[in-house]
Amino acid sequence: MHDDEQRDRVWAIVDVAEYLQVPISSIYKMTAPKARVRIPHVRISGRLRFKKADIDRWLELLTVSNVDGLARVAKAAAKVNAGHGIDPSKKTA
Repeated sequence: MHDDEQRDRVWAIVDVAEYLQVPISSIYKMTAPKARVRIPHVRISGRLRFKKADIDRWLELLTVSNVDGLARVAKAAAKVNAGHGIDPSKKTA
């Protein structure tokens, strides 16, 4: 199978679990509505389906190298909130 065909192919949960080297149960947990980290997926006729391109993009977003970028965004948000008189360290009633 060529790279383009592989990227566009729709995967079953078994394929994703194998690709990520995690148990199938972990993939199910990551598709739950309240999961802390949700994996991109669709339901077709009640079955979970995944696209490799979506999984690869999701992995890029989760990489440690992106932690620096997230920290910068959080710092910028804190500055904006501080400019509006909001102190994120204090709870509001």
